[in-house]
This record gives sequence, structure tokens and C-alpha cells, in this order.
Amino acid sequence: MRPEHIEKIVSAYEDFTTNADYPGIPGYAAVVTQQQLADYEYNCNIRRYADNTPPPEPQDVRSHLLGGVPKSEVDAKQELFTSHGFDPMTLLQRRVG
Repeated sequence: MRPEHIEKIVSAYEDFTTNADYPGIPGYAAVVTQQQLADYEYNCNIRRYADNTPPPEPQDVRSHLLGGVPKSEVDAKQELFTSHGFDPMTLLQRRVG
């Protein structure tokens, strides 16, 4: 493990021990009751309590069939493009129809 991983684990533990209202870190750590553990037969699989699966990627069937980059994907990355001073339309062109 890297130092930043150890630091994150220790921070999550210390935040829980010093704050009674600590809910955990979404997708990383969760505070569960003994009853919740009993409900899952004391299975301590982390994903039962702190689900870290990424959201499914949207699929644009038209783009898959006809080629190209979906406009929604370009729009979703616009902030990143702007921060790097890049205009994606210098490489892409809008498809009409």
C-alpha cells in the first residue's frame, strides 16, 4: 500500500472514533450496526456495505453502428477540455441527420 492509502484508512477510522454521527465515506467505508452484520450472516464483504462499483456507462447504439463520438460524451468532458484549452471540434465535426 502507498502512504496515501494508509492515510485514508487511518482517517476513516479516526473520524469514526471521534464523531458519533460519522456515516463513512461513500464507496469506501461504512459504519454498520451489529444488526446489519447479522442480517448478512456476519459476512464482512466490503461491497455489501460500501458499494464502490462505478456507474454503468451509457451506450449510444447509433454511434456504435454508424461510427463517431456521441455528442453526450463530448459534452460530458467539456469541463476537462476547457481546463486544458482544447476545443474538440478541431478534431471532430458534427454529423447532420
